[in-house]
Amino acid sequence: MNLIGTIKKKAGSVRLESDLSRYVAHVVISVIIGLAAGSGAVLFHHILENMRFYLEPGSIGRSFSFDEIAIICVPLIGSAACVLMTKLFPDVAKEKGIISVIKSMILDNGLIRLSVTIFHMLASIAAIGTGAPLGPEAPAAKIGSGIGSSMSQALRLSRDDMVMYAAAGGGAAISAVFNAPITGVFFGIEVILLNDLKNRALSALIISSVAADILSRAILGNKHVLSIPQYSMGGIEAYPFFILFGILAGLVCIAYFMLDSVFRSVIEKRMKASARIFTLLCVSALFGIVLLKYQQLYGIGYLAINNVLARSIEARDVAALLAMKLIFVPLFLRAGSYGGTFAPSLGIGAFSGFVFASAASEITGVRLDPAVFALVGMGGVLAGIASAPLTAIMIVFEVTSDYAFILPLMLASVISYLVSLAYNRGTVYGRELLECGIDVSKRSEADILGKIRVGKLMRADFEQVNHRLPFRELLDIVMNSRYGDVVVVDDSGRLEGIISLRDIRQAIADHDLADLLIARDVMRRVTPVGEKDPVSTAIQNIEEGDLEVIPVAGADGKLAGVLAHADITAAYGTLLRGWKTNQFLIDYSRRFNRKRDSDHEHDSRR
Repeated sequence: MNLIGTIKKKAGSVRLESDLSRYVAHVVISVIIGLAAGSGAVLFHHILENMRFYLEPGSIGRSFSFDEIAIICVPLIGSAACVLMTKLFPDVAKEKGIISVIKSMILDNGLIRLSVTIFHMLASIAAIGTGAPLGPEAPAAKIGSGIGSSMSQALRLSRDDMVMYAAAGGGAAISAVFNAPITGVFFGIEVILLNDLKNRALSALIISSVAADILSRAILGNKHVLSIPQYSMGGIEAYPFFILFGILAGLVCIAYFMLDSVFRSVIEKRMKASARIFTLLCVSALFGIVLLKYQQLYGIGYLAINNVLARSIEARDVAALLAMKLIFVPLFLRAGSYGGTFAPSLGIGAFSGFVFASAASEITGVRLDPAVFALVGMGGVLAGIASAPLTAIMIVFEVTSDYAFILPLMLASVISYLVSLAYNRGTVYGRELLECGIDVSKRSEADILGKIRVGKLMRADFEQVNHRLPFRELLDIVMNSRYGDVVVVDDSGRLEGIISLRDIRQAIADHDLADLLIARDVMRRVTPVGEKDPVSTAIQNIEEGDLEVIPVAGADGKLAGVLAHADITAAYGTLLRGWKTNQFLIDYSRRFNRKRDSDHEHDSRR
């Protein structure tokens, strides 16, 4: 018994040491990635700040002895650099925005090439540093995730580990850029991981975000990007206005989405590819002219937010800034610039809250502090535009270090988020991913075959019989058919149904006078698919009808061909080899194998 007890104790000790070493390695790697991602984000922030110091309106004249009108050329120069980079590296340029980081988590197991990281860092510096009214969070997340991915590759970690540390790097970069470690954690969970709380990246996110924030504070100082003035919350009578403003913030988000949709339709769908190259230059030239009047629109926009919070801008001018911001942010992004929407959303929210409070006070006579509504508006609009209410609440709370207005902030943020959710019929990122065939709402499948139309895979050479065909002749055709299923049509060539070998066997077994039957007597009615339907729809019909092939109807309603499950599984295998993961994917081949197994089992019982 002593020997057995000793062996168990040693075995437990070995396991404990193994687990302990694994945990230590996890903490060390998380800290290193946090420091590395934080360094990249701090470098990015430092370069942008220096460019702003020398190039923003009011500074360019002192810096280079230029006339103030030279500000028109600054965004134009940056956009020209972006256009050149896009032209030289079109494939890398396509992987822009936070959505590309999310897709890399789902489709490539967190694999982000170092060249992509470097390209988007430089392109974003060229765009934002020369005045484009965009935010640093998307490039920062790209930088941090890219660093986490590259280090995982260098350490030859598993694919699951790569996802974990790439997400941790993205959260750490956000933490460093905004001096907001809790925001970095929520950003990683809510945006990069799409609220996947079961993901084991949570501990890595926390450790990396804390490490990045400590590094950022050590280098950049313990200061926040926003300065909060003295304000008055008001009494209980102010809360109906906060609720009303939450709805208004959601409507502002909808206005943003509508403008974004219009610009996308005009630029990406209606303009020729050759003309799109010059779109960003034209937008930048127009923006430069606007800067002569509204200099607060330049760059990230923290200075403008601080001026609004300090109540140093008239309400009508804030309304003009709001309108310009709503127009130029989506316009720059659709025209091909590089940057994010978090910081612009904070600006749009601050402007919206200020204008709302000023107007409501004027109309109702209730004294509302515009600064409070500007603070609440930052979270409200960000929650709606980014579909990230928790991140929005935390980022406003952390960059202000003020807890007093947290209740109206939470209230307005959630209301705005729900309004945006209803308009988009889901989250912003979920909608964009759905366009790529990734349905994150189901948390289990990416409909990669949903992007292929039936007409691409259907076959025109198939066996078809007239519904009056005698059973004896039908038997020979079905026995020698290519797919095992034969299509039945009427005298005009329109679809009547399907006959399979299983139907033939059942007819023989159940009818003593089988020779008296015709094709119509043994066929099954089926719902055809159209040539323009997605292949995923055909799969559903095949499963529901327990078929080997599904008929395809042409535009005139007549039979145009058939789609066989063998062709679908072959196409699926080809596509699957191109996607480097099976996460979120429907395993069509397994479903078809189960179908065939059930068929064999049914036949054996017969």
